[in-house]
Amino acid sequence: MRQHGPRFNLRELKIEVTYRCDLNCVHCSSDGRPSNTLEMACGDCVRILEAAAKMGVENLAFSGGEPLLWPHIFEVVDAAVRGHLSVTIYTSGNVENFQQHAARLLGIGVTRFVFSMFGGTRITHERITRKAGSFERTKASIRNAVALGLKTELHFVPMSSNWRELPNVTMLAVELGATRVSVLRLVAQGRAALIRDRVLTRVQNLELRRQIQALRREFGADYIRTGSPYNFLMLNDTPACWAATDRLIVAPDLRLYPCDAFKRIGASELVQTEDKSCLANASLPECWRDSPYLASKQANTPSDQGWRRRLGLSAYSPRSRRLAA
Repeated sequence: MRQHGPRFNLRELKIEVTYRCDLNCVHCSSDGRPSNTLEMACGDCVRILEAAAKMGVENLAFSGGEPLLWPHIFEVVDAAVRGHLSVTIYTSGNVENFQQHAARLLGIGVTRFVFSMFGGTRITHERITRKAGSFERTKASIRNAVALGLKTELHFVPMSSNWRELPNVTMLAVELGATRVSVLRLVAQGRAALIRDRVLTRVQNLELRRQIQALRREFGADYIRTGSPYNFLMLNDTPACWAATDRLIVAPDLRLYPCDAFKRIGASELVQTEDKSCLANASLPECWRDSPYLASKQANTPSDQGWRRRLGLSAYSPRSRRLAA
């Protein structure tokens, strides 16, 4: 795996503005659901955006929960675009007046939407979202986004209940006009900790690898992307993990996490201190520069290996050329 140098420049920031969501997905790492009221204050979000722009951050994503349910989304997107940040919206598409929201965001300057799609059929998708009608609503929202001219991508999380449908999801993506499908590994955190039996086995991961290889041959290597927790599949020429080296996540409570796969590991669990791990009591530049928590991920140290053990992430042995169990 590629190693990183001693200096790190923050280039990508994802802000989870709310954990409210009209879906109730079985694996949600944020515990997003209609009754989850945790959200970020607008003033805090603007403060973070201003600091990010001064630090040279280039790419900003708004996530959740469902960010389109957050009442300040248009205001902060406008502030981000004025700060010369490229803005992405992560969404399920299951919101009222989606087309109007998407058109308004496009007018402000958003160019990219990423949708969650968990199956190629209504039954599979809605067994995961636990929301009747969500499959057709997501498809309709994708069509609307594509029709508006927004760059549109899909995210797919393989589980024992849906991994065989990756080819169907890919065909659906092509049909709807999406430009990419990202395959993201299920990590047992949040609600996913309650469904560990849905984490893919070694045999299922091997078959998934073959599926991805076949789909890349048909649609191109860039069309099917894998997240870094899938680096052990050795599908990419230069696998790398950029968590805390050029990117960060900010949760609604202002706590910082290196990436989505690590957002349920608290600073006190790993480095026995909360110092510079929360934007409630330190600035973004201070945390990026001085956080022991982030430094433990940035350095290739025993602490960094502790992250992987804590998550139960499998490894890949280039010497044996075999997937770990």
